[in-house]
Amino acid sequence: MIVLTVFCILGVINVTLAGTELLQNHDFENVNVNQYWTCQGGCTLTSSTDHYHGYHSVMVSNRHHHWEGLSQNVQLTGGSVYQFTAYIKLLNMASGNMYEKVQTLLGCDLNNGNKLYLPFETDLFVMENIWTEIGGINKVPIGSHNCHFYIQLSSQSVNYLIDKASLQLVSHDANWKTKAKTRIDKIRKSNITISLSGTHNRNYDIEITQTKHEFGFGTAVGANQIVDPNYSKYTQTIYDNFEWAVLESSLKWSQMERTKGHINHATSRNALQALNNKGIKVRAHNIFWGVEQFVPSWVRSSSDTELPQLMSQRINDVVSLTRNLVEHWDVNNENLHGDWYEQHTGDPNITMKMFRDTHSVDHNVKLFLNDYGIMESGMALPLANQAKLFKASNVPIYGVGIQSHLTNMNFDPNEYMLILDNVASAGLPIWITELTLKTTDENVKARALDDIMTLYFSHPSVEGVLLWGFWENKIYDKTLALFEGDNVTPNAAGRKWQQLFKSRWRTHVTTSVHDDGPFTVRGFKGDYKIKVKHNGHVIKHETFKLNGNGQTLRVDVGPSSPSIVVG
Repeated sequence: MIVLTVFCILGVINVTLAGTELLQNHDFENVNVNQYWTCQGGCTLTSSTDHYHGYHSVMVSNRHHHWEGLSQNVQLTGGSVYQFTAYIKLLNMASGNMYEKVQTLLGCDLNNGNKLYLPFETDLFVMENIWTEIGGINKVPIGSHNCHFYIQLSSQSVNYLIDKASLQLVSHDANWKTKAKTRIDKIRKSNITISLSGTHNRNYDIEITQTKHEFGFGTAVGANQIVDPNYSKYTQTIYDNFEWAVLESSLKWSQMERTKGHINHATSRNALQALNNKGIKVRAHNIFWGVEQFVPSWVRSSSDTELPQLMSQRINDVVSLTRNLVEHWDVNNENLHGDWYEQHTGDPNITMKMFRDTHSVDHNVKLFLNDYGIMESGMALPLANQAKLFKASNVPIYGVGIQSHLTNMNFDPNEYMLILDNVASAGLPIWITELTLKTTDENVKARALDDIMTLYFSHPSVEGVLLWGFWENKIYDKTLALFEGDNVTPNAAGRKWQQLFKSRWRTHVTTSVHDDGPFTVRGFKGDYKIKVKHNGHVIKHETFKLNGNGQTLRVDVGPSSPSIVVG
C-alpha cells in the first residue's frame, strides 16, 4: 500500500498537470528510501534494482494488514485537484488468487472530527510480475486536513514494488472550449482542392455537400421497433439523425438464448438487415457479459467443465449471424466490474481467448473492450491497463468503449479531457458507446450535451459517440430523452444534437466561380457529392470521400464534355 500524507483544500478541477512534482524521491533513485519515505504499519522498505523507470524502485514487504505500505508527508498549497500515479509490480499472489484487487484512495481528517475516504481508481485484475499503472484524479471537500493517498490491496500477504510515483496539481484552463474548437478544425477537417478549367469567363456554381460523417454519430435502437410499421416516426427519426446504431438488447446472450438451445436469431437479423438497407452502420453488443447477474441463468447452472464448450458455441453462433452486418463487437462487456467467466474457467486470460476466438470466426469485425465508470467513477487507468495488456499479448483488439452515463451536468471538461488522455495512453481508438445525460431540465441537458460532444469530438482518439437511446418512449429512463411524444419531437437537447450533427459539424458550401484555376474548401471528413451548375442547371455531379489526406478534384466545365475527376 502507498500512503502519501498531504494537506489539502478544495479547489477547481483542471485539464493539464502543473508540472511541479510534489513528492520527494518520487522515482526512488535515491537508494536511501527511508530518507523521505516511511512504511506505515510496521512493514519493511528496501531499495530494489528491479525497476519500471530509471534504475531503482522500492520494495514493500513484511505486510501484516492490507493497508500497510509506503508513506510520505506532502504539503499541498493553493487547494485544487490533484492527480496521483505510480507503477506497481506484485511479487507474489495470495493463495488461490489469479489477480489482486488494487484500489487507490484518499483519506482525510475533517474539521467535524470525522474521517473521509474518497476512492480514486480500482483495478480488479492486477497480475503478478507485470508493471501496472495505478492512481487517479480527485478533489477533496472544504475542511479536509491531514490527508493521505494510499493503495489498498485485497490481500495482506502480497509483497510488491513501487516505481515512478507522482503527485501533481492539475492546472485550470478556462479556455478549454476555444482550444477544443481549434482541435476540431485540425483533426476533423481536411482540404478539398478543386482545379477548375474550361470556364471561359462564364459563371458557374460549385456546390459541395457532405452526405455522411467519418466520425460516428449514433444511438441505441430497439430491434423490434426498427421493423414495426407502427413505429415509423421512431425509425424515420433514426434515419434522419444518426448514421450508426447499436441494438440495445437483442444480441445479448440472455436475450437471444433464454433457454439452452432455443436461440432467437430472427429478431436481431431482421433489425440488422433493416439498418444495413438504410446505410446505418452497426455496433454489436455484446457476446459475453462478465457481471454475474447478466450471465444467462442456465449458463450459471452449468458445470465449469461444460462452460468452455458453451462459450465456443455462443461465439460461433452469434458472430456467424452478424458477419458482414456489423462493424464492431463488444466482446466481454464490463469486464472491469465482473469476472464471472475468469472465476468459472479458472483462466485469468479467458477474455483474451474470447477475442481470439471471435476474430477466428470474423476476421473483419473490430473488437472492443467496453466498460462504465470511466468518466465519473475513476476507472480510466484500469481500462487503459487492460487494453495495454491485450496489445502486448497480441490480442486482436481494435478499440476501447467508454459508456459515459453522466449524472453531473456541471462536469468539468478539463478533468474529463485528462481522463480521456489516460484512456488514450493505451494507443487504441476510443468510442463513446452509451452516452446519456440525466436531468429533467432539457435546457440544462442541451448545454451539457454541447459541452460533452465538443469535448469528445475534439479528442483525437475518439472516433464516435452513440447515445444510449433518444426517445422517451424507447429508453430505460425518460429523464435521459432528447425526443418526446408520439411524434418523436426533439426537445432542447434533441435540437442541440440536430444542430451539431446536421449543421455545425457538417459541410455544405456553394461557391460561384468564373475563372480557371484551383481553389480550396476545408470540410469535415466523410462522404461528399459535388455538383457543377450553370444558369441554375446541374451540368455535372460526382461523389467522393474526404479523409485526412485531403482530396483533389479536377473539374472541366468545357462545353463539349464536362467532367469531374476525383484524385
